[in-house]
Amino acid sequence: MTFSVASEVASETTVGFLMPPSGLGDQSFNDMTYSGLIQAKQRDDFRLIREQCTSADDSPRLKMEALLDRGADIVIANGWEFTDIVEEFAKKNPESLFLLNDIPVTGFSNIVSTVFGQHEGAFLAGALAAMMSKNDHVGFVGGVDMPVIRAFYVGYEEGVKFIDNNIKISIRFIQESDSSVSGFNNPAVGKREASTMYDQGADIIFSVAGLSGNGVIRAAVEKKMFVIGVDANQDHMAKGYVLTSVIKRLDTAVDTVLGEIFANKFQAGVRYFDLTSGGVGLSPMEFTRDVVPHEIHQRLLEIQQDIIDDRIMVTNYLNPSNTNPNKSEFL
Repeated sequence: MTFSVASEVASETTVGFLMPPSGLGDQSFNDMTYSGLIQAKQRDDFRLIREQCTSADDSPRLKMEALLDRGADIVIANGWEFTDIVEEFAKKNPESLFLLNDIPVTGFSNIVSTVFGQHEGAFLAGALAAMMSKNDHVGFVGGVDMPVIRAFYVGYEEGVKFIDNNIKISIRFIQESDSSVSGFNNPAVGKREASTMYDQGADIIFSVAGLSGNGVIRAAVEKKMFVIGVDANQDHMAKGYVLTSVIKRLDTAVDTVLGEIFANKFQAGVRYFDLTSGGVGLSPMEFTRDVVPHEIHQRLLEIQQDIIDDRIMVTNYLNPSNTNPNKSEFL
């Protein structure tokens, strides 16, 4: 079903951004999305408003109501935890449009959701970590033990084992349950968990922990070890210590969907952004490129092309029943 923008004049249309407690400044998931919003605003000149949730149980509902009360015609909700809220308010507000990032939602004429091939980007990170590890021991720190973070881990593990099945992988989650998202908002615990893992022999850690990942990066600097960033290009946050980042192009996704809305080409349903479409990938390694041997760079390019060409099949934890795990059933 094609949907039109509430107003024919872009400047009279309001876009609301609903954020989890980690908010802006995480240099990761939220900042990446906000970057896409700013790109779209520069092109389409809409009014942009924001609401950030707190740890209170009723905060998502109250913040969504606040955005709509402030005149939001389009709401961007950033994360799986907003699924129920988006579905509830989409039913109540059929004239409004909703974009939900990072989880598939179908069956609504006014919701578009985005999903990403994070397992493919994580596979590349795992292969790089395996080829660069001197201790044959790498690690993974996740913010919350939840499906999308498990998807990162499974891809990472497969990438490591693709290079060397004997490499040890340590794994820790800051929060073991997905009942809340506090595990993405605790840099102190992120630093503590990473420091322990480095002390136990891991020399490269993949951090998939939102704002908590900033603590993992600080631990890498203190221990003089490598860390792999996530979502945004985090290489600059600790030059020479962030080996690479698995970039999840939420900016591209948001900019693309909003562009379609303002061109009156909105299509409800699920949009998939993977390695083939440029929706995920490794950072350019601006500050570590010379540290990584040329043959490893070349091997990564070969592995990337093999994934795109389906010669390497990476398990998608979010869609394990798919006969081709590189491609989404939502394409």
